Amino acid sequence: MAVVSAYMPLIKRAPQKIGIAYTSKDVLIPVPAIAPDKPMAATWFQPAVWQGATVLVICGAGEDRLSFKWKMFKYLLGKNVAILTIDPPGHGDYMTVPSTVDNARKAAQAAADWLFGQPHVRKVGAIGISFGGCQVAALAAADTRIAAMCSIASPVVLQPVTRPVIVREAIRLLLPLNIALLRHVSIRDVLAEWKSLRGAWYGESLYDMIQQFKIDECVRQIGTRPTLIVHGAQDMAVPPHNAHQIHDAAHPERELLMVSQATHLTVVLRDRPMKRVAEWMAEKLA
Repeated sequence: MAVVSAYMPLIKRAPQKIGIAYTSKDVLIPVPAIAPDKPMAATWFQPAVWQGATVLVICGAGEDRLSFKWKMFKYLLGKNVAILTIDPPGHGDYMTVPSTVDNARKAAQAAADWLFGQPHVRKVGAIGISFGGCQVAALAAADTRIAAMCSIASPVVLQPVTRPVIVREAIRLLLPLNIALLRHVSIRDVLAEWKSLRGAWYGESLYDMIQQFKIDECVRQIGTRPTLIVHGAQDMAVPPHNAHQIHDAAHPERELLMVSQATHLTVVLRDRPMKRVAEWMAEKLA
């Protein structure tokens, strides 16, 4: 029996957590607009029953393509939606180029182009977590092939992440609905997941990049294509007014899901919002 490192994303250490029949494979996606010899790392998940509905997932700042996403993947695969999850520039296994606005835009477009070049991919949506939401909004604004877009805990402007902000975010982890997450995942699992992260290589200020992406303007440019905004009501790092600003900028068809007691860290681990994301995407990509 193979020995698995303790410091790996839960989705690899305990794939049974998904509880859905699927296949997966790691892939390298060429990004010639950045560097022909430095492909982008990604993972493809395909449900046992699949008719072409697919989502591109872009992680948040400092995360990677797999960490803390097993619940989201579980519900998407359960709705027969395939997933391409990428390490954007400066993240995970794509540390060969830095995270910049230009690199992030080119990498997201390369991922979309790769997807549309795959056999049986019929309709594509995009999901972005935190800073990843800025990137998928920009992609959807530029590429009309993206049929639906979902941002999760994404900022219009990122306030300074000071020690008091971190403390307030940590205190809210003790709210009952956040503590209830321990029924599904242990503290040891969460710490191991956290240790699996490698940080990020930023070629530009994260604060400046978020402002340059102008997520509210991007969702306005998406027009009438469906947009879902998911946000934690107790998010101290990216306060909920960011979600309301994005929602106000979006055209119908739009939906805002404010998640009670959820923090910036826990919103993607909560069952109800991740079920809704999967149901919504499956519906829009049908």
